[in-house]
Amino acid sequence: MKRLNVILGVSLGLCIALSACGNPKNIVFGPEPLKQIGEQGDRIKKLSKEDRELLVEYLMTAEVGEIAHETFGTQLTPMRPVTGKTVGEVLDDAREWKAAKTAAEEAAEAARLKREAEEKALREKAIAEAKAISDRMAASVVVAIVNKKVHSQRFGELLMFDYAIQNKSDKGIRQIKGVVRCTDATGDEIGWLKDDIDTDIAPGQTVKTDTGSGWEVNQFRNSSIEKIAARDSSDMKVTFYPTSIAFDDGEVLKVEIDSLGLNLGGLVEF
Repeated sequence: MKRLNVILGVSLGLCIALSACGNPKNIVFGPEPLKQIGEQGDRIKKLSKEDRELLVEYLMTAEVGEIAHETFGTQLTPMRPVTGKTVGEVLDDAREWKAAKTAAEEAAEAARLKREAEEKALREKAIAEAKAISDRMAASVVVAIVNKKVHSQRFGELLMFDYAIQNKSDKGIRQIKGVVRCTDATGDEIGWLKDDIDTDIAPGQTVKTDTGSGWEVNQFRNSSIEKIAARDSSDMKVTFYPTSIAFDDGEVLKVEIDSLGLNLGGLVEF
């Protein structure tokens, strides 16, 4: 009976040992955990798919962090040591790491979305403010370009326009700046120029003037100036878009050219 009890005890201990050896969570990692995973693939396969993927992700991230530390002197992904721990212990660390990583990613994404929403709100506010100013400018003045002319000078030619300007506001206007845009019969762009009309216009008055900007024509260049100067006026539509108006009481209305939505590419010509 005593001998039987000894045999049963030995058998029970052997079963427990074999069971422990078969449990992949009891594997103890050495200095090369990823290599060890490959060598003990049959036992590792006994883990659930989720645990296997998490374990590999964690070990690979830890190894990349160690390489970065050795190369750059900075631990890009601080993680707990793996060597000497069992698979089960490393999986516990990996779950904590994954949860923290997911929380950090979610926080970063939330911050990005918040930042984008704030930037969008600011853009929409700026657009709304620019539109309100543009609408007020349109209600204050009408600038029509009635003629294009090219004057001969001693050192070349000068492109100029004749304007008809109506002050529809109840305040005198001292100066108007804006953009002159020229298109052909199909609406395609010929060129555009920044313009400055320095003329006093009383409330309700309409004036004709050529006191806007003048642009020197350069025969060796092919910019907006030369294209507009060479184009027949009857084959060209010319539109003035105001960007700023200075009234005689000191008030100034101003919008950025970009806010006009004209899609004007290239360098502004003077």
